[in-house]
Amino acid sequence: MRTLTLTLTGRAVAAVVALVLALAALAAAVAYTVADSRSTAAAARAEGEAPPVLAAGATNPLGITSARYATATATAATGKPKVVVVATGGTMAGKATGRDTFTSYRAGTYLMEDMLDTLRPELDAVADVTAVQFGNAGSSGYSMEQFHALTLEVEKQLETADAVVVTTGTDTQEEFAYWLDLTVRSRKPVVTSGSMRPWGAGAGPDSDLVFGTDAPANLYNAIKVAASQQTYCFGTVLMLNDEIQAAREVTKTNSYRTDTFQTREYGVLGWIDGSNITLGRAPARVMACDSEEWFTPFDLSQVDPKALPRVEILVSYQQAGGEAVTAFANAGVQGIVTAGTGAGGISSAMSQARTAAVREGVWFVSTTRTGSGSSYGGGNGVIAGGDLTAVKARLLLLLSRAFTDDFATAQGWFATYGSRSFDQSATAGTIGAEPGSTSVSFTATATPVCKAAGNKLWLTASVTNTDTVPIDVRVTSSSGEHTFTAVPAGETAEKTFSVKGKTLPAGEVALVATKDVDGRTVETEAAAAYPETACR
Repeated sequence: MRTLTLTLTGRAVAAVVALVLALAALAAAVAYTVADSRSTAAAARAEGEAPPVLAAGATNPLGITSARYATATATAATGKPKVVVVATGGTMAGKATGRDTFTSYRAGTYLMEDMLDTLRPELDAVADVTAVQFGNAGSSGYSMEQFHALTLEVEKQLETADAVVVTTGTDTQEEFAYWLDLTVRSRKPVVTSGSMRPWGAGAGPDSDLVFGTDAPANLYNAIKVAASQQTYCFGTVLMLNDEIQAAREVTKTNSYRTDTFQTREYGVLGWIDGSNITLGRAPARVMACDSEEWFTPFDLSQVDPKALPRVEILVSYQQAGGEAVTAFANAGVQGIVTAGTGAGGISSAMSQARTAAVREGVWFVSTTRTGSGSSYGGGNGVIAGGDLTAVKARLLLLLSRAFTDDFATAQGWFATYGSRSFDQSATAGTIGAEPGSTSVSFTATATPVCKAAGNKLWLTASVTNTDTVPIDVRVTSSSGEHTFTAVPAGETAEKTFSVKGKTLPAGEVALVATKDVDGRTVETEAAAAYPETACR
């Protein structure tokens, strides 16, 4: 190292000192201005500005019929959720060689805690956000043992947090997301995010942002989506470029574009525009939100991370040889996913090698290399991968081999947990197709009345049938019960109850209306309120 020695005159020293003092004063003024603007913004939030979390004031935009989902979204609308960001590095935490450089940078440089500080005070209006620095590297550098540890860390944070955001590099983010989707044993929202351009070029994330970086916006929006609880029971979702995607279906499609993540034929789950979160669809898994069927069998707390089996991927192509299949089998690989041509076909040589490997106990999953579409069939040591991509099928096969030695069980897991889909066929047999098939249409009132010169108090319940067929209505009040039978459509029936005493506290009459629809009994409950009443 060379040492440079300068000799300065007294005048020069004075000039340098004056310059340093001037710069210090300028820095202090800037710091004060920034701090003042942030405190002003925080004060504005505190005075009642609504947190930009929920879309159009709705807590359940998809109308999901789940008590757990309704509770989670309603709670997020009335309080400030707690969100933990589990950071693993990637481009989002990358430091570029210059502000104008998108491709020359070191991934996993900045710390998440410092990155979050640059989003405050606006971030504080969305949620109480803290960070866990799980790692700081490119996504492809993580091992399956580290994936195992990541799941346990996310589960640990969800014990006390309302949601978790996991930041990763985008190169293998779809694998991070699907792994968490399969293994995290909590219904609470888990959102992965990252960026296609590095955060900045300065010593810290608070200076010299890269021109056009998508990192701060993606991080901020991912936290907003998680805090909203709108993806409760969705499993893990991915949020980049303002779009919300399902972990099972999303895939990276471009090496540089910021809209790289696409969901093939399915399309996005929704998107975030400022304060509006719009969801157009949900993963089929949400249908099981209120049951234990929502969970997968892959409880990683029961598996030694060092015992996770080795599973590999091979691609078929014109006249592909079978030597790679044989080599993997001889190396102790327990599972192989083939990305075949068309609907999953592999070459003759690969097929022969696969048959031999199956006899040695290797399990195979057949997928297509086309990027979309499905592979069906299976049998004889081969599991149909459906429309899972090869990298997703590998993760499910790895977990299947870790949790069972029964091939048929693994086939079942691919057909269920790996291929969840909506099935309304059972509904067709229980719910009619016409209007009025699921509820009874009626109105009701409850009216207290003083009679006999104020010496007697009565309560009159009135029911009007606004349905198209006759209905029965059971009325229950503090003064008695009565059932109206076969009230014709469009007609009104009344029942007057005698009230003990001359005062009646405010209350309500409970009503249960029933009707017959194609041999099924349809029931609807309602209530009619009445005011406090006192007779002279």
